[in-house]
Amino acid sequence: MLYPDYQRLARMYRKENYSGGSKSTSDAWVTIEKVYPPQDMVINSLLKSYGIPVKIERREISQFPVSFGPLAEVKISVPADRVEEARALLQKAVEEPDV
Repeated sequence: MLYPDYQRLARMYRKENYSGGSKSTSDAWVTIEKVYPPQDMVINSLLKSYGIPVKIERREISQFPVSFGPLAEVKISVPADRVEEARALLQKAVEEPDV
């Protein structure tokens, strides 16, 4: 038997109603870039520094000491509601000259 107020509590704590913290209300993640190391670390750091959650997907095979070609490709994803902001930051970073 479930806790008697389970249904009420479940409705109260749905993600759509969550207003605390910096958690995204979207479950959908969108791949914004496909890059190769070390670009992935730079982009990850940039987006996280602006508070944008990032998911990194690598196709590493532990038996190979070095990844190259398609196996080295890294997919960078952000929540669907932060895609425009993330792409704008990446575009701005590309356009700014190094000082």
